[in-house]
Amino acid sequence: MLYEIQKQVFLPLYKKYEDHQTTPVLQTFERFQERLHQGIFYKIIVEDELAGSVHVYKKSSQTMRLHMINILESFQGKGLAQQVMTRLEMIYPEVTSWELDTILQEEKNCYLYEKMGYVRTGEQKKINDNMTLISYEKHSGLSQLQPL
Repeated sequence: MLYEIQKQVFLPLYKKYEDHQTTPVLQTFERFQERLHQGIFYKIIVEDELAGSVHVYKKSSQTMRLHMINILESFQGKGLAQQVMTRLEMIYPEVTSWELDTILQEEKNCYLYEKMGYVRTGEQKKINDNMTLISYEKHSGLSQLQPL
């Protein structure tokens, strides 16, 4: 199911940017299965319904990478990504840095990550004439559970 959700979520971006290099749409099921062993996939459940998934992995003892967040269209625009990102930070209180990449041309995604405290690193990778990936980091303002 997670594999199919990933394809469904990224299909509009694949069509828009014609990204044949990095798109999750063209990822084989075998490669998807390999990713299951590289970090952790979390299901995103809303009112007992599967709304998407998120994949994270540790780059080092202090750094986590938000590799991919997939939220089905019917659940988008409701603040779900923000909730997921905040909860992830709480799950890994030992982490002092988070990293992610996103599409420069997807202004809503850039706005979301910047709103969540992520800062552009300046690193960019031009995929094709239509699409550029940019990198973000977050080092401060991480959500953490407070002791009672």
